[in-house]
Amino acid sequence: MNRTIGSVFVAAITAIGFGGGAHAQAIDMKIGFITINDPQHETSKKFAEEIAKRTQGRVTARLFPAGQLGGIPRQVEAIQLGTQEAFHTPPAFFVGTTPAFSAADAPGLFDTLDHQHKTLNHPKVRDKWLKLPESAGIVGIYTFAAAEGAIATREPVRKIADMKGLKLRVLATKMETAIMNEVGVTGVPMDYAEIIGAIQNRVIDGARSAIIVMGPSKFYTVAKYITIMADNYIPTGMWLSKVWLDKLPADIKKAIEDTGRDMTPFGLQSSKDVAKKWEVEWAKQGGEVIRFAPAERAEFMRRVRPLGDDILGGNPRVKEMYELLKSVAAETRG
Repeated sequence: MNRTIGSVFVAAITAIGFGGGAHAQAIDMKIGFITINDPQHETSKKFAEEIAKRTQGRVTARLFPAGQLGGIPRQVEAIQLGTQEAFHTPPAFFVGTTPAFSAADAPGLFDTLDHQHKTLNHPKVRDKWLKLPESAGIVGIYTFAAAEGAIATREPVRKIADMKGLKLRVLATKMETAIMNEVGVTGVPMDYAEIIGAIQNRVIDGARSAIIVMGPSKFYTVAKYITIMADNYIPTGMWLSKVWLDKLPADIKKAIEDTGRDMTPFGLQSSKDVAKKWEVEWAKQGGEVIRFAPAERAEFMRRVRPLGDDILGGNPRVKEMYELLKSVAAETRG
């Protein structure tokens, strides 16, 4: 077979494989995430069911929870290269390539989970937010507000003074570290998979994350107390390899994008349901769920709220998105 005929043959087979019909070859879509049995997992399941129906089985989405495809850096690299199709994760894990994602981390920027969700999915924000990492080879198809910020600790944290001197795992962002420093905590960046062992071995005193993540991962076995801070809210979403997405037939690409858009309210409701469940379950497992008294929380927020303008407002790589979120958050407040 000469080269020209061979090329035509390959093109024809490819067309048959991606075309419709009962004999079409399924398109594999591996969806990885670090967590398990949380809103990311539930929303990924729903997405997998929906995309199979909407494409008549042409797209087969397979789920890989609990870091089965590797740690966070490994999965970020894999979607950039196109060896992994999707990664469901908070966008904060992309700040190394996309610093503007840290704009949503500002304490006090959002009043509630619903407020953050409404802001990030506002027509002025949504597409810009999802396309932020495009130059790094990553494209978002949906985002939703997932959780209130919280800390799980070996000893109870009922007031600001209880935090002084603690070493807590934080995300590797300037904002996370600054929030903790403001109240006398040493922030220790660490891969999620290492946290429980580090608390158990007393390398750290606890971790900053969210109950919807730390509950299913059984953090209560090493850190009995969880204090819901709600100083900031953690968004998450599904992020795809641009290399992979750009190779798909137009109808498949549209089906994926449309399905993603339709997952947004499901994700938010899942977050609320899972949080409510785990506030009860954490206590059932012998732990304690704590919230600051109103006056204590007001003082905490008074101290950390200025960090948004101080850190994000002065960063030229973040400022534009931060100012946009501030503006739209003001519009959608109340």
